[in-house]
Amino acid sequence: MPDRLVITTPWWPSENNPFAGAFVAAQAQAVAPLFDRVDVVHTEDWATPADGLSSRFVQKAYEKLVGGPRPRIPVAAASRHEHAGATVWQLPTPVQPGRDYAAWARTHEWVVRTALRGHVIDAPVVHGHTGIYGGWVATACGRADARVVVTEHATFLPRVLKQPAARDMYRQVLQRADAFFVVGSILKNWLRNVYPDLADRVRICPNVVPTDRIPLRPEPVTDLRRWIYLGKFAPHKRVDVLLEAFAVLAVERGDLELTLVGTGPLEDQLRARVAALGLAGRVTFVPSVPHEQVPALLHRHDLLVHPSSLETFGMTTVEAVASGLPVLVTASGGPDETLAGIEHQAGEVVPVADGIVELVAGYRRLAGRLDELDPVSARAAIESRYGAAAVAEILLAAYTGREPGASVATGRVSPAPVLQEIRS
Repeated sequence: MPDRLVITTPWWPSENNPFAGAFVAAQAQAVAPLFDRVDVVHTEDWATPADGLSSRFVQKAYEKLVGGPRPRIPVAAASRHEHAGATVWQLPTPVQPGRDYAAWARTHEWVVRTALRGHVIDAPVVHGHTGIYGGWVATACGRADARVVVTEHATFLPRVLKQPAARDMYRQVLQRADAFFVVGSILKNWLRNVYPDLADRVRICPNVVPTDRIPLRPEPVTDLRRWIYLGKFAPHKRVDVLLEAFAVLAVERGDLELTLVGTGPLEDQLRARVAALGLAGRVTFVPSVPHEQVPALLHRHDLLVHPSSLETFGMTTVEAVASGLPVLVTASGGPDETLAGIEHQAGEVVPVADGIVELVAGYRRLAGRLDELDPVSARAAIESRYGAAAVAEILLAAYTGREPGASVATGRVSPAPVLQEIRS
């Protein structure tokens, strides 16, 4: 059993974005007890000026401050993540806006090499999240003999694979990885279409749903009056469609309420539409909340509605089901897979469509059969599929090269520092 694990990721909760990468942190927490030490190398995008000369000046200054035999600003551990049981090394990554994914990935690699001062990540197992960037960093900066594991989550993967240079880099990651995971079949299909010769290397390992921190609501829902949406206000999330469907049903029911939790580029447009529909008193906007506050928020509502056109997994949906909250979601890739076999127990899964007809009809069907829901059984299914123990077993097999379920010795020794050259 390896004694050390390093996770390389562009997504992790930070001061700049406290809501980023909760699913990466949950995976880290699931496997942390298996190791003597877990370190997270978090390369976080920090935008430089857009013009090339200014961007190069920023990167040159960064190198003088952080790199060399006697750095002016030695990189030290930023924190020990209280939930994940990992030491976090946050590395600001000065990326130039407007560049392609390959250039950005090489910038992430360069930042890690600069912090390491020419050395490699000294760990027997390196787990990169997203093929570009964390996977590339893991393959480029890990030891030659390290086991490299990569997990792909990104909904923007098709944009990466359309760029020739990034597509070539991604092939290198697929070829180098000892285990390559995606969190859902939609990602697997995208990769199969681009790399048919490497399709057999891609397997599924889902995100962790932290059911230990999501209590089941004490009483089942008996009236779908209080709706909630949690997520980005981005075009593919189709919050505008949700709002229009709510407006139709709000005419029929004068007591319906909708809470929109999140932020994003469409927020002003959504607020204007709420005012135009005369729903200002019935639609509430709430800024994004820390992950630990989500269960209580779910318990204060009667229905989660997510009409997204594309989800690679759909964490909010499965967390809602784990909490006992009925869901009304679209078959957008993730939810139709994560809820397979328990749709009738958990709520309604409706087709993705241009209009609101399917969403409105789904609500009416669900409202008429609340007594058929089985939140206890639905939660049990989520826990067995996506609980920490289930996902940790898959990852442990990847970290050790054994089949899932095989017996593994877990004797411990005192480890040397994992990122020896990053210490101040």
